[in-house]
Amino acid sequence: MDQTKKIFFIKLFLFGLLLIVSRLPFLSHGYGLDGDSWSVALFGKYMHDSGIYSSSRLPGYPVHEFLASLFINGGPIVLNGLSMIFTVIGVMCFVLTLRLLRFKYIFLAGTALAAIPVLYINSTTTIDYNIALGFILASMYLLMRGNHISAGVMLGFAIGTRITSGAMLIPFCILLLEGTDMRINFKRLFRFVLPVLVTGLILFIPLIKAYGFGFFTYYDVPYPSIPKVLYKFSFEVWGVVGFIGLVISIGLLFLPDRITNKKFLFPRSVNEKYVIAWLVAIDLYIIAYLKLPMESGYLIPILPFVILIFGKYLYNKAFIFFACTLIVSPLLFSISPIERFDALTPSKLSTDFRAGGEHLRLDVLKGPVIAYESRRENAGSFTSKIIQSFDTISFPSVIISGRWYNQLIVECGDTIRLKKVKLRAYLSEDEAVYFYAKGYVIYYLPRQEFYNKIMKNVDLEIYKAIPYVLDERY
Repeated sequence: MDQTKKIFFIKLFLFGLLLIVSRLPFLSHGYGLDGDSWSVALFGKYMHDSGIYSSSRLPGYPVHEFLASLFINGGPIVLNGLSMIFTVIGVMCFVLTLRLLRFKYIFLAGTALAAIPVLYINSTTTIDYNIALGFILASMYLLMRGNHISAGVMLGFAIGTRITSGAMLIPFCILLLEGTDMRINFKRLFRFVLPVLVTGLILFIPLIKAYGFGFFTYYDVPYPSIPKVLYKFSFEVWGVVGFIGLVISIGLLFLPDRITNKKFLFPRSVNEKYVIAWLVAIDLYIIAYLKLPMESGYLIPILPFVILIFGKYLYNKAFIFFACTLIVSPLLFSISPIERFDALTPSKLSTDFRAGGEHLRLDVLKGPVIAYESRRENAGSFTSKIIQSFDTISFPSVIISGRWYNQLIVECGDTIRLKKVKLRAYLSEDEAVYFYAKGYVIYYLPRQEFYNKIMKNVDLEIYKAIPYVLDERY
């Protein structure tokens, strides 16, 4: 290994170590705010104890679920740590890809990607977004190196982690096309696509055995309001500073040549084929997000490709500006809801306002990552109080807990406290009739009577349900 290459890999090792250190303080407070994170832990425990595969939710996430079952005894630190490790691997593969493409500021671009708030936050929770991205970026790096079979296996694992990763087949196949010889192109595509399909199919065999081909579905939930869709698409992904930087940088794309002086960061060899592939990847995931815009994490796969597009078309100083706004974004300025039990504890520099029919808080000193950590702590405090209150219940009761269900079940641990208290996410009509006829008192956590009507079309008032917590927050 020559000296230049040795120095590079030392830098890459230190870069990865820095990413790990930056996330260590945020691994211990539960599995995250998303109920799906707690569902992974819940079903991971069941799989570990029973040896029987059961999906945490459909359409199934077998790679992540099997990982959770292997490491569930390590608790939140270990399961969150898995997300962190795959994030670091993915970002390092991104850096290696930039090096292959002879990009000028590879570590600046890598740091910018790692700092984007939605990526940063989900690298410290038990959710599959970043694990899938790690496989995707490993696949892209191997593809760029010409290791088509290995690249296909990696994308197959990405699909086994999150089935929507299959969308990357299209842009990656575009990257494989070269020249006009169809036989050579077909051979390259075959060597890549076959391992993708075979690996993905093998990984989904447990779901097929358990659910048949009916596993390919998702929970039907109401479409969010347009303001929420836009908020998740913008501030929840990029942060306030990052989104402002993104908008300004889009404007900088149109500066005249006399200002940019054609000081760009990719060589000419990075031509239209690459740009088309990157744009296709971005478009596919934006379309998928707009079809079901429930979580900002759905947009994580577009992040490296947005950076690649800006790296291609922004001149050097403009790209540095863009990258710096992303790096600052997780540290300053956050917007989050107030009327919730997991609302952040505000700093001295915060202000409240209303937008899109929701009461929100802008906090200057607590950026998205710190704000999220504050919310995790407060969510844990709320569920702990709820669980402690079960000891005061002396008659058969059922509590409709909605979004808090998975977290309450996981934190209860054993069933000692659940002998007289039964927890349900939502009640179907048959369940409501059963519990009412058996003399159970039906409680609901704040606003969950509203969501029970939406999710199950059951009005809990008919069954004389009463609030468990007299508080307007939820």
